[in-house]
Formats: sequence, structure tokens, C-alpha cells
Amino acid sequence: MAASISSESTQLEAAQNAQKREEEKQETKSEKPSVGGSPSEQKEEVPEQKIEIPQSSEIDNIDADADKDVAKQPDPVIGRRAAILLFVGLAMASFLASLDGTIIATALPRIASDFKAQAQMSWVATSYLLTYNAFQPLYGKFSDIFGRKVMILFASVTFMAGSAGAGGASGMTMLIAFRAIQGLGASGLLSIVLIIISDIFPLEERPKYQSIIWSVFGISSIVGPLLGGVFVQQVTWRWCFLINLPLGVVTIASVVLFLHLPFERQELRVQLARIDYFGTAFIIITVICLLLPITWGGTTYAWSSPVIIALFVVAAILIAILIWIESKATEAVIPPRLFKNKTVSLLFGVNFLTGMGFLGVIFYSPIYFQVVKGAGATASGLHLLPMVLGLVIASIASGLALAKIRDYRVFIWVGTVMMCIGTGLCQLLDADSGMGQQIGFLLIVGLGIGLILQTCMLAAQAAVEKEDMAVVTALCGFFNSIGGGIGIAMCSALFNNHLASGFAKFSPAVLAVIAQYNIAESITAVQDLPPDVKALVVDVYVKTFQFIFLCITPISGCAFLLSLFIRKLRMLDPSEIIMGAA
Repeated sequence: MAASISSESTQLEAAQNAQKREEEKQETKSEKPSVGGSPSEQKEEVPEQKIEIPQSSEIDNIDADADKDVAKQPDPVIGRRAAILLFVGLAMASFLASLDGTIIATALPRIASDFKAQAQMSWVATSYLLTYNAFQPLYGKFSDIFGRKVMILFASVTFMAGSAGAGGASGMTMLIAFRAIQGLGASGLLSIVLIIISDIFPLEERPKYQSIIWSVFGISSIVGPLLGGVFVQQVTWRWCFLINLPLGVVTIASVVLFLHLPFERQELRVQLARIDYFGTAFIIITVICLLLPITWGGTTYAWSSPVIIALFVVAAILIAILIWIESKATEAVIPPRLFKNKTVSLLFGVNFLTGMGFLGVIFYSPIYFQVVKGAGATASGLHLLPMVLGLVIASIASGLALAKIRDYRVFIWVGTVMMCIGTGLCQLLDADSGMGQQIGFLLIVGLGIGLILQTCMLAAQAAVEKEDMAVVTALCGFFNSIGGGIGIAMCSALFNNHLASGFAKFSPAVLAVIAQYNIAESITAVQDLPPDVKALVVDVYVKTFQFIFLCITPISGCAFLLSLFIRKLRMLDPSEIIMGAA
């Protein structure tokens, strides 16, 4: 092959002057696709391209037209060694952003107890998910406008600033605010990392490095709850956030030293005009107006109170305004045309419902293990391992099996059924449930979710044209995450309402003992109650957890029903797969 290229190069050099006009014609055709042309001319272009690509040495000076063809077959834009060292930093960024979403699960009960703010506990997660969801779709556009390097450094610094503030928080309100800042940074880390990988690695090597990123997500999901439990018991829950600071330095250093991608700036007014400011603002406001009544309903306010009703009405009005704004936007964050595609809308719905169920289980299972089973924070993290391992195993297995079972729907059907069965079985968990039941039920839930998430993303990509794949991939992640935020808020409201109604049935003497141990503010204090009162309280908690799983099960069932209407889709060509929905 190399000898053939060298021979043809020599012939071209010898006849360079004679073929000058012909070469200029071919260069014109390479810049602007020709319409028509004789078969002989088309055949002559093939060896010409084979010779020019290996001989190109000025990769850093790729022009704007060539940048548009990166997804087809990009040339390397930085040195091999620099690319590998940069990838280490990118993998660290992915690890941090993914870890931050799970490490808080086992630490949350202790945080709520320390700040005596159990009613606000869900907002520690919800505030993070809110900013993560609102800004994730924009980071891709911002990186095109302002450059990859600037935006990933902005995301890294923002994430580290949020981590430092959360680690030093003096109250629940301050913690929630800095968690929102963390979410703003994390959304950029997760989005831009995969964009940069597409820039620096050629197509044939890209799946290898993308699979490493997926593995990092899986590892952080397993390590997160366990590490959170270790910090709570051995040091302090504040290290759940402070650990991001030294690790974040690795990402910043690798980006500063090794990320040098070609970038052509536009006029500032043109750049800013491409940002959908109104769409982003209304997404944030709309989501808040949806989350607030779900969180406050039945606890801070009655469901029939004017405040709750007014917030739901405002949310409905804002959704209508948001649809109108996005229909007029030049580059909409959520393009309305995608929702005209029935299959895409169904997949968004499945992702949304899966997120609701998944986050509800992963945030309330540790509380079950700590209150009902008397497990410490570290042990409760270990109890989550079956579900997370099931998720990772199913995600990898579905990717491998898809090459043989060439129908996305099969995996979504099986996954939603398994999730429904798993959450249904979790209703059987009580104070006497053995380790086998705990592991088995959560493993089934994890396997189901693992089959759904990755396959839904690939199916959504297959349902749209190539130019919409990046947008639809980001929206799959958006709907999954926003579903998780609403799921947590919903479960929190249901949990508090059911628990309060259970305690209301106790005699005044029992309530006096409970008040003495401050159970309302500290969940872990349940273990310190007198044995007879503890048995009564634990029984109420058991029934409350069973009620939560009873509510999550039909959500999984609805996801299955939606998936039945998904039409059979074409299989993606490898060059079309965009691994961007984490």
C-alpha cells in the first residue's frame, strides 16, 4: 500500500507542470461538490485523495469546510502523546461530574440531620439537577461559538467553585445554592468531553475511547455511594464535595497544556445572536414552577392551597410560552420539530419516566437501609451496589447484543418490564427481609434501567436525520435528568405525607417520646429509641417505603406501555453514533 502511494506520488511530481490545470479543477471539486461529471473524472479523484490525505502535515490549519466533515473521517489535530495525556484529564472530568451525582446519596441523611432540615433534603439533589438540565443543551453551542478550551475551563472552574462552597456550607440554604453552581459546571464537563473526543481522535479509534468514558461513568456510579458513606463515617460529609478540588486540578492542567484545537472566531454580535437566551430562561423558570408545588404539596402547603394551584397554573402557561419561543428561535435549545416525530417523542417519554423511577429508588433506598435495617452510611452504600452493577452490566451487554438482535425495541421492552418487576418486588421489603431479597430486587431494577438508557439514546438517534443527532442525544439526557429531579421531589412529598399520616395514629405518650428524640429532624435517631417505640416507628417507615415503591412501579409500567408504540427503526451506521447522553 505504501509502495503504491509512493509510486503514484513520484509520477505526479514528474508530471506536475503538465497536469497543473487538471489539479486545479480537482481542487475546485474537492471544495465544492460537483453536479454530474464523467465517470473518468470521478475515478481520477480517488487516487488523488488517497495521496493527499497521508501527505498532509499542516493539520492544525484545517479550514472551516474541513471542520464540518470531522464526524465523517477527521484527521488528528494534536499529537498522539498529547492526545492521550489530554484524554486522562477528560476522563477525570467525566469521573468528577458523574461521581458528584451519586456520592451524595448515602451522605444525604447525615447532612439533613446535621442541619436539622429533613424537609429540604430533596433540594440538595434537585438544585444540582435543575442547573445541570438547564445548561447542558447550551454547552455544545457555546463550545462552537467560544471554543472548546474556553468552555471546558469555564465548566471546570465553575464546578470547583461550587464544590468548595458546598464543602464549606454553614446551612442547608447555602449548600443548596452551591449545589446549583456545581450542576452548572458539571453539565459542561459531561457535554464538552465527548465533543472534544470526537475532535482529537479519528473515527476508527473513537469507540475505544468513548467506551472508556462509559466505563468511567459506571465506576463512578459504583464508587460514589460507597465513598460517600466512608466520608460520612470516617471523616465528614464535607469531603463529598472537597474531593473535587485536587482532582479537578488534573483536568485543568491537562486542558491548558495539551488542548490546542483550531478555532476561528466570529464577530461577537454574531456569536451572541446564536444563543437562545429566552429559551434557556424559560426552561429554568418552568422547571422551578413544576418542582415547587410537587415539593411543597402536602407538607408546606395543602394540595388544595392557592399557592400550589397557582404554581401549577403558572407552569402550564410557561410551557405554552416556551413552546412558542422555541418555535421562533433561530437555534432552539429544544427544537419543536423533533416532537412532531412520534417515535422521538415516545423515546423522550420513556427516558423521562425511567429517570423518575431510577432517582426515586437510588435516593430513598439508602434511607430504608439506615432506618429500617440499622445500617451505617457506608453499609447503606454497599447495599446499592447490586443495582448499580446491574445497570453497568446491562448497558455494556446491550451494546454488544445489539449487533445480533438488530431491534432497539426488544431491549427497551425487556428493560421496562424488568424495572417494573424490580420496583414491584421492592414493595415486599420490610424489617425482616434478608440479604438475598435486598440484593435480588435491586439487581433486577438495575438491569432494567441499564437496558433502557443507552438503547433509548441509540433509538432516538436512529429516528432522526444525521444533522439532528447531537440535539436529540442531548435531549435524551435532558429528559432523563429532569425526570429524575421531578421523581425525587415527588417521592419526597409522598414520603413526608405518608410518614406524617402514620405518626398521627400514635398515642400522645408515644409522640412525646418521639419528640424527645427529635425524630422529625434526625432520621438516624430512630436507632436510639426505646425498643417498644422503635418497633412502632420502624413499622411506619417500612409502610412508607413500601408506599414509595408502590408509586414508582406504575411509572415503570407507563414507560413500558409507551415503548410498545415505538416503530421498528433502522440500525445506525457506526459513523452516525454519537455517545453524548450520559
